[in-house]
Amino acid sequence: MKKITMQSIADLAGVSRATVDKVIHNRPGVSDEVREKIRGIILETNYQPVQIRKFAHKETQKRMAVIMPKLQDSFFYDMKQGMDEAAARLRADGLKMDYYFCTDFEPQQILSILDYLKDTQINGIALRGLLNKTIIDRVNEFIDRGIPVYTFDADIPSSKRICYIGEDPFRTGQLAASLAVKSLEPGSKIAILTGSNYVTSCANRIKGFTSYLSKHAPTINIAAIEETLSQHVLTYQKTARILRMHPDIDGIWNCACHSEDMAQAVIDAGMKDEVKLFAFLFNSPSYITELVQDGTIDYAILLNPRKMGKLIISSMYEYWMSGIAPPGEMISVPIYIGCDVNIDLLSDTTV
Repeated sequence: MKKITMQSIADLAGVSRATVDKVIHNRPGVSDEVREKIRGIILETNYQPVQIRKFAHKETQKRMAVIMPKLQDSFFYDMKQGMDEAAARLRADGLKMDYYFCTDFEPQQILSILDYLKDTQINGIALRGLLNKTIIDRVNEFIDRGIPVYTFDADIPSSKRICYIGEDPFRTGQLAASLAVKSLEPGSKIAILTGSNYVTSCANRIKGFTSYLSKHAPTINIAAIEETLSQHVLTYQKTARILRMHPDIDGIWNCACHSEDMAQAVIDAGMKDEVKLFAFLFNSPSYITELVQDGTIDYAILLNPRKMGKLIISSMYEYWMSGIAPPGEMISVPIYIGCDVNIDLLSDTTV
């Protein structure tokens, strides 16, 4: 593998070596756009300036706590793989990682972990956020003690967290609505399945979706919004409920996971040819691929959980070593659109 240097960072960014040096040392004279581009390349390549590498070996071991949902679906499994890969490269520099798994949408479990970590020797926390006042207070307590907290996949924007790493969910919702409008007639009725309103990524996807409809397709009516808690059984049951309560429904958008259960409920109701289905799919298991390819699901929006996992670890490590927070409050990860002709090709891209 070619050694990453300051000059190679400059070449990748299309700027001078001096410009890269300014960004690394947080000096003025660089536009926000160029600064963000360079810092993104630094995170992607895991570049560590010589002075930081020397500093790292002089420091004591750094211990990071990762609080995330149990590995009950492939999205978080792939994300953990990305974290493990990034951590393995930094282990020689003293990085240690501890995972703390909890049930999705259970604030008390997250609070119990945070309370435990208060009396533990840690140097940073990465947390999948949940909107809860007490969780916000705990995060702020860690920040006030000088312990950085990053959020990933779901943000806690009202806290003092250092940075959020993940998709821009509002724009994801806008994209989903734009695609749905192309498949629906004016005056159509559409329903939405969501994980939980306490998860900001779900809530903001819906805000983006509804804002797009109100501006560009005001005659399309949202007939229902149902929470599934990202569970297989609830996704099926809530879809079946929508079909019973709104037999004239024209489309359903699932902005959480388990869209295969949404599709199965529509198939079992004998409404496959009557209801358009739109999925927010974190990655691409074969059964979803097949449902998109055969037209049961019109499209799926995909993320790259493994890349997100790598960014979580490398960004925290860079913050430790340089003391420089990422530009802005979000490190955005890309999203992909999967339709019948390309979703099989995206499997390798999104893991």
